[in-house]
Amino acid sequence: MNSLARWREIIEKTSERSGVYIFRNRKGYVYIGKAKNLKRRLLQHLQAAKEDPKEFKIFAQSERLDYIITRSEYEALVLERQLINLHKPKFNVVFKHGGGYPMLLLTADEYPTLKIVRDFEEKGEYFGPFFSVRQAKKVKKLVHQLFKLRTCEELPKPGKLCMDYHLGLCSAPCVGKISKEDYTLAVEGAKAFLSGEVGEILPKLYRKIEEHAKRLEFEKCALLKEQITALENLARGQNVLNLPFAEADVWVPIGATKRVVLYLVRGRRLVGKEEFELPEAYDSTPESWLYAYYSVNYIPQRVFVGGGVENPQMLERYLSDRSKKGVKVSTEIPKPLKELVEANIPQGVDEETKTLFEEVLKIPFPERVEGFDISHFMGEFVVGSCVVWERGSMNKRCYRKYRIKTFEGIDDYRALKEVLSRRAKRIKKGQYPVPDMWLIDGGKGQLNVALEVKRFYKLPTFVVALAKREEILFTEDGREIPLREYPPLYRIFGLIRDEAHRFAVGYNRKLRELKILNKLPQRERKIIERNFDSVYEILKTDDRKLRRLGLDPSLRQKIEEQYGED
Repeated sequence: MNSLARWREIIEKTSERSGVYIFRNRKGYVYIGKAKNLKRRLLQHLQAAKEDPKEFKIFAQSERLDYIITRSEYEALVLERQLINLHKPKFNVVFKHGGGYPMLLLTADEYPTLKIVRDFEEKGEYFGPFFSVRQAKKVKKLVHQLFKLRTCEELPKPGKLCMDYHLGLCSAPCVGKISKEDYTLAVEGAKAFLSGEVGEILPKLYRKIEEHAKRLEFEKCALLKEQITALENLARGQNVLNLPFAEADVWVPIGATKRVVLYLVRGRRLVGKEEFELPEAYDSTPESWLYAYYSVNYIPQRVFVGGGVENPQMLERYLSDRSKKGVKVSTEIPKPLKELVEANIPQGVDEETKTLFEEVLKIPFPERVEGFDISHFMGEFVVGSCVVWERGSMNKRCYRKYRIKTFEGIDDYRALKEVLSRRAKRIKKGQYPVPDMWLIDGGKGQLNVALEVKRFYKLPTFVVALAKREEILFTEDGREIPLREYPPLYRIFGLIRDEAHRFAVGYNRKLRELKILNKLPQRERKIIERNFDSVYEILKTDDRKLRRLGLDPSLRQKIEEQYGED
């Protein structure tokens, strides 16, 4: 059945109408696609399989071909996205974890609250996306601190005040600690803070301050003043683009690489940027990525695409139908936005730098470099990191962290050998691409460990080590290169080395933090998680604030003595 000739017999019997075709085997779904003409599209696949190894794999790994006829190409597109998200085939672009990036939802309840969500099933207003849960949590916590929206999932019946009221995170509407009018104003303030549209709310807050001042309600005045300050700082700190639309996503492919950059415009401001590496799937094009991304993520009013979309009208219809609102897709980016976007496009490596690799390191320019570091705290929590630099920038999706399993105590060489060996095994199995270079944070000793692993696993990877302080690059062929004399190389190798160090230290810190929290009573742990981004913030917090939150100041000393200041 894996013979291309046999597949031709099957395809020749396929319908020429529009629809979805499905390659399957006993383990599940291999590839799902759509076509205006099923037979013609499948014959194109078959022809490409003679030269393209990825295309050939679809046929080689499939045992049967099914198809579903639709009334139009657009219906085929919608069905294709539904089936891909349901079955997650190996060779399709798909969000593997089944959901999009986190959003903040301001609910439509009588007393609205703020939730972190990944779907759009609930009524209310959505803000985001946020490209990490940590970022969403920080913004949510800040909104509760500033505007005191309730923190409970459902408004409880009147009764005892909750802990969050005492922590200053909730205004307790459930027991009448705040009027409906004041709570509604707080919701408007939170909405303005999240959207960036602060113009209408500020006059209302100033008028409310005057009302409270006349009644000598100075505590309420202080809270409103804090909200006003936050909103005014927000307005001053962001550059208004003066666009005729409030929100937009701007997609820009980076040259001929498999990367695209998303710029978020919210409240007529550029508020975020995220770079994506297109997955190694058969259909990993900017257009297929957009369909995959918006099948699980928030859809704004406007979408601008800098290239890679053959049928913007179909994309526009799909986004409008899915979001149930009018969405405009354009391949022309407005001038003020284009200037800002072009200034922020990640720059690749110039020809001069590539030449330096050949002249100084005597090797071809490396497309993929993996950087490694080891971190521990007094022999505890020994961890390793692997970061990836690819075609001119850090590829954070490929980062990996390692918990040392084979021993306990301080032995950086042994820890490095374990991390590199585990990485090399996966490379040999084809789970990761073979890197052109390994960069080890360290000196000659670390270099020798890496060379031992390289030779054992017969990797063609060039190995170097970068020592701190002197900034000397030790190479596997015995040279010592003073990188400060070659600034373009120093920028690249320094970036990779520092990123590997940051990632390793961050993981080590996270493990220490979890151990601290696990030793605390549940009540104290909840207070810390609600009020601090990490336990290390407690080291910088004065006794008065700790006592107000219900924490013993001696906790700060315990953290510092047992686990360091990080």
